[in-house]
Order: sequence, then C-alpha cells, then structure tokens
Amino acid sequence: MGRPIKRTAGGLAAFAVMTGGMLAFAPQAGAETVNTQLKCDFSDPTVKAAMGNKDSVTGPQAFTVTGPPTAEPGSSIKLNIDPGVSPASSPLGTSVKVTPTVTFTAKYDGGSATVTAVGAAATLTLQAGAGIKVPAFAANVSVPAKAAGKLDLIPKGFGLKIEVINPPLTLNVPCAVTDAAAPAAYSVTLPAASTSGGSSTGTTTSGSTTTSGSTTSGSTTTSGSTTTSGSTTSGTTAGTGDTLPKTGPLDDALSMGLLGGTVGLLGIGGVLLATRRVRSSRNA
Repeated sequence: MGRPIKRTAGGLAAFAVMTGGMLAFAPQAGAETVNTQLKCDFSDPTVKAAMGNKDSVTGPQAFTVTGPPTAEPGSSIKLNIDPGVSPASSPLGTSVKVTPTVTFTAKYDGGSATVTAVGAAATLTLQAGAGIKVPAFAANVSVPAKAAGKLDLIPKGFGLKIEVINPPLTLNVPCAVTDAAAPAAYSVTLPAASTSGGSSTGTTTSGSTTTSGSTTSGSTTTSGSTTTSGSTTSGTTAGTGDTLPKTGPLDDALSMGLLGGTVGLLGIGGVLLATRRVRSSRNA
C-alpha cells in the first residue's frame, strides 16, 4: 500500500513541476508577433546620400508587443515593443544612436484613433549592408478617452531617428506599413461604454402677498390674497356705516323671539295701566 501512494505523490509532484515550468514561460497578456511589410522613404537628400543614393526600400518587419490585459479609457499603459529588424540598412559600419517611434492604429468599439510609442535612444553599432536591428524597448501609450470594449493596436508606421556620432549627423528615416489589412500586434480589454443616466428635477415654491386699501364715502375696504404652489386663498372684509351685516336663519329666529317678547310686555303694561285707572275712578 505504501508504494502506490509514493508513486502517486511522485507523479503529482512531477506534474506540478511541469505545470509550473509552463506557467513560467507563458507570455504576458496581449503578446503577439505580427509580420508586416514596410516601405522606408529616403527622399530627403541627406538621408538618400547616407543610404547609398536610394529613394526607398521595402521589406518585411516583425513586431512583438506585450502589455497589461486590461486598461481604463484615457489612461496611460506601458508596452514592451520588439520591432525586429528594419528593412533599412546602412552602407557603412558605424556607431550611432537610434531613437525608435512606432505608430499604431487603435481600433475599439465604435471608433479608432492613432497612438504613438516612443522609445529611449539606444547606442548601436551598425553593420554595413545589414538591416538595422533596434533592441526591444518600453514606452508609454495613451489609451483613447472614448475607447470601450476591446482595443486593438495595429502597426501603422515605424520611424528611426539616427544620430551618427562621427561625423556628427542626424537622419530621420520614416517607414510606413503597406499591408492592406495588417493584423493587430496587441489587444487590451476596456470597460464597456456606460448607457445609464440620471436626472433630477426640483420645484421651487414661491408666494406673494398683496394688501390694498381705500376709503370712499365713509366706507373702508381691505383685501388681501396669498398664492402658494399654484393655489390661491383670498379674503375680503368690508364695513359700512349704514349697511346692516348679513344674517343667517338663527339670527332671524332670535329676532322674532325678541320681538314677540317685547309685544307681550307691552300688552301686560297696558293691562296694568288700565287697572290702575279703574281703581282711581272708584275711589273718587
């Protein structure tokens, strides 16, 4: 029983070591090598003389680009770029400083833009008649602010700034990708475009108060109104010296009762007065 367990453990250990080795050699996210066709322009008289009086040169060039798997729109990402061997070559062996510039077409969901990666100057010793091999370099690239979804970087151009040390001379050699549909050298995932939105509406309530007064022929009128949030409450009070206030049914009943009581008292008073007169006439 002990040996099968040991064999199983040994097999798992070997598998783990093999898997770890495979992961160690796994490429960075977004890494891909693409082969393109470049045309380098030597139309500048100084460049043409230095490049052996050629007008241009065409040839293949491979680009390998690595970078982060995700990015944010409007941010800056760091790419590692290996431009391979340029079709441009020097007729003489000499020491130079070379500053590489790679231009990409950045395609994303709903649009595209042009981004540029500029490497640091590197000192090279050129071999006569051999293609210029620029070493791999790191460069920061700006992600378009409107980019969303998947972003593909497709090589568009490759420029070389060549500074000859002896004799002092600076040459700018532009090269353009001539492929009708060049493949992407690097892809990165971006957040999807946001479609949510929000709005808020506020209502302001205003109010006004108006008071006016006038005096005409012994009468005074005061009126006022207050308006709040579209509703109006108004009131009017009027007073006059010769106009009775309006009364209701209860007031009418009370008046009739008082009138009846008054009539009754007058009748009693008349009876008493007549009785006194009769008594006075008898006594006489």
